[in-house]
Amino acid sequence: IVLFHNFKMIKIIPINKKFLKIVNEDIFKSLSIIFNKKVSNQEEIFSLLRKNPKLRSSVFDILNMLPSLNMINYEIKKIIQNKFAKKYLINWTYAQIRLDDNLSKEFSAPAHKDRWIIDKNKVGYVAWIPLKKEGSSLLVSSKDKTKKIIKNKYWGLEAKGNNAFKRKKIKYGQALIFDPDLLHKSDYPKYSRITLQLRYEEINPIKFRRSVTQKVDSKVLRYWKNKLT
Repeated sequence: IVLFHNFKMIKIIPINKKFLKIVNEDIFKSLSIIFNKKVSNQEEIFSLLRKNPKLRSSVFDILNMLPSLNMINYEIKKIIQNKFAKKYLINWTYAQIRLDDNLSKEFSAPAHKDRWIIDKNKVGYVAWIPLKKEGSSLLVSSKDKTKKIIKNKYWGLEAKGNNAFKRKKIKYGQALIFDPDLLHKSDYPKYSRITLQLRYEEINPIKFRRSVTQKVDSKVLRYWKNKLT
């Protein structure tokens, strides 16, 4: 399968629920420490966040630093490698967990393409996975009728035009796999949701440059600069 700008791949594949269970257990244990209260299910997370909205940033950072993400990232990579990819896959972005509910409406992703955060010539794959047993959904467009692209304060860019979107429902134990050129946006949930996003790219040996970047935390760097001078 060759995934370029004129091709839209979108598939639903089964994944082993034991991987989701490991990630969820990691989530509950880490957030129990942050909230100083035992967390045993996803709804408790949102209940506690509504009472402590100032902790949202900390919760987001902690969830995306969980070691279990490395495990599921590798396992899903193997599935996509075997089913779809023509070349060996590496990380395009870090594994990411998203929390969405009434508390976070302003962070809802607008109509966009993941192509906008990857090199135009790279072949990439996105895996979108619900972590709640109720599953979740994403709004996708089969025909791109974008007239213009504007700046968006959260996502960075947003597609504007007469685009029609259909709801794609994904069950717990499934992953939605699509390519960077699929136009999509958040399906604002009636209920809170927790989803996992994984992104991979095929190795292109010609003028290769990495997509994932990492920087030293500015506050940490500032402290040590002052300490050592």
